[in-house]
Amino acid sequence: EPGSAMSVKIRGVSSISAGNEPLYVIDGMPVNDAPPVSGTGAAFVGNPNQRNPLNSLNPADIESIEILKDASATAIYGARGANGVVLISTKKGASGALKVNYGVNYGFQEVANSVRVLSGKEYHDVLNAIIDDGGGSASERVDDNYGADTDWQNLLFQQAQTQTHDLSFSGGANNNRFFVSLGYFGQEGVVKPSSVDRYTARINYDNTVSGKYGFGINLTTSYIKDRINSFGTGINEQSGALYAAIYYDPTSPVYTPDGGYYRSTFMTMDNPAALRDGQNANSDSYRTFGTIYGEYFVLPGLSLKAKLGGDVNNSQRNVFVAPFTTQGLPGGVASILTGTRNYYMAEGTVNFSRTIGERHAISAVGGVTYERFGSYSFNGNGRGYALPDLGYNAIGSGDQALNVIGSGRAGTILASYLARVNYALDNKYLLTASFRADGSSRFGPNNRFGYFPSAALAWKAHEEDFLKAYSFINELKLRASYGSIGNQSIGNFLYIPTFSIGGDAVFGDARYTTINPSRNPNPDLKWEAAIQTDIGLDFAFFKNRLRGSVEYYNRKTTDLLLSLPQPLSSGFGNRTQNIGSMRNTGVDVQLSVGLLQGDGFNWAIDGNISFLKNKVVDLGPLSRIIQGGAGFINN
Repeated sequence: EPGSAMSVKIRGVSSISAGNEPLYVIDGMPVNDAPPVSGTGAAFVGNPNQRNPLNSLNPADIESIEILKDASATAIYGARGANGVVLISTKKGASGALKVNYGVNYGFQEVANSVRVLSGKEYHDVLNAIIDDGGGSASERVDDNYGADTDWQNLLFQQAQTQTHDLSFSGGANNNRFFVSLGYFGQEGVVKPSSVDRYTARINYDNTVSGKYGFGINLTTSYIKDRINSFGTGINEQSGALYAAIYYDPTSPVYTPDGGYYRSTFMTMDNPAALRDGQNANSDSYRTFGTIYGEYFVLPGLSLKAKLGGDVNNSQRNVFVAPFTTQGLPGGVASILTGTRNYYMAEGTVNFSRTIGERHAISAVGGVTYERFGSYSFNGNGRGYALPDLGYNAIGSGDQALNVIGSGRAGTILASYLARVNYALDNKYLLTASFRADGSSRFGPNNRFGYFPSAALAWKAHEEDFLKAYSFINELKLRASYGSIGNQSIGNFLYIPTFSIGGDAVFGDARYTTINPSRNPNPDLKWEAAIQTDIGLDFAFFKNRLRGSVEYYNRKTTDLLLSLPQPLSSGFGNRTQNIGSMRNTGVDVQLSVGLLQGDGFNWAIDGNISFLKNKVVDLGPLSRIIQGGAGFINN
């Protein structure tokens, strides 16, 4: 589905109920990757994957991507670095004449292989043979004159066009550098009629005098138009178009003689063509995010730096399920879902760097950060429209007794203190130590702060005199790190009681709305904590033609946040607790071979392979946790 979210896991999952996605940092600002709109709309069979919040970044603006995996590198990001960190740096200008670049790309996509299903004749023969053998009712026989051989999947698929246009301007003079870009990306989905259109603009500007001051701004804005079809994972009458196309009767025609959508009397699922044409949604998303920073050198090697960042993401999804679908009867179903997510960051740091004599080099940074996350949502849906052609444009014109509205607001704060020291002796022996304290409003006052230290050692063996005689060795570095990282990717306010709307009550011929407790609070909730050890070897030989690394890691996550079943006599079915542990161990191997290296042409082969073992070590005092249900019996 165009625009749907990707899922990235770095060294496997490390939590059962908290988040497992990495932290994305764009030009020094952590990105809030939660979508502003959740849910799909009433009666709409939506894809369980949310829209991709990183769609607002134009790939043509990216200069480099770096993955942080070991504890020493991620610990400085504290509670948000538990699942790894993806550092994205965007392009900057360079001093010199104005450079103008324009890039265009056209292409197409199509389904490589569809699901092999029975043709009309095969369906006729197989089903009737089953009935002849006593496996069904004679009333379900397929008539010998079935008259249709419909390839339902073919009705959904299309050759999807894609195109990209990117225009950029860059340059600089007198300590000023700038980069400005405009971009458009359009993609049709391989399933009709899905598509995505993205318009982006970016400006990067900095003014820097080395050793004196620095100032810069990085700003991105985007508009994304999504058209979404019903690709969902529901079954039978709750199925989406793609599921129905795989399982629908191939002897059924697409349309009835009067032009309506044909429906098999032997199936509860809807006609796939009706779902294709009658369950559609579109969304408009506007997002702007960026940072502004200033740095001033008080003394040589000592500077003060302040950074402000913001991210505002607004989205509205309009959904209409037409009355010619089974889910849209009668009169159609319309939904409008709106949401806003905002993120604001303030950071202040003190930076120190000094070389002492010819043997010692030290650098350090210390500071504080303040981050605020906010969200607001509003949604409404209606049914039974006398004029369904108006759809969601007149959402209140349906059956007034069936209108449903809802709204919500939430906000959290993360306040942090951080410090890191790097020390090098003779440029051979390296030491890094860091510490971060995070305080999150998602946890109660009993355990609001989490503390995350780390340390790393490295030995540049290729700098030793006894290896310098071997000219083919360009790099040989042994490194090890140990550290603690946390995870705060859980729901809000789990430590306090919350209430929700209950059933209606009638007193004295009057109807009253009730409110009832919806959560069993746990004021002692605390951070999930992961202790990780890494041992690695980096190497480069033969004028860097052969480069690579081998790294072993061992990560144990404790105090897992898990929703444990509770006796129903407590009034609640479960309660979130810190219980259990999980261990991830593995080896990462990277290798790069430079086959040809010349002034105007380079040819290299890069490869990597990872081995991961993930084991849930402990799930607390319960011998088993039963979830879900069977038939009409639910847990």
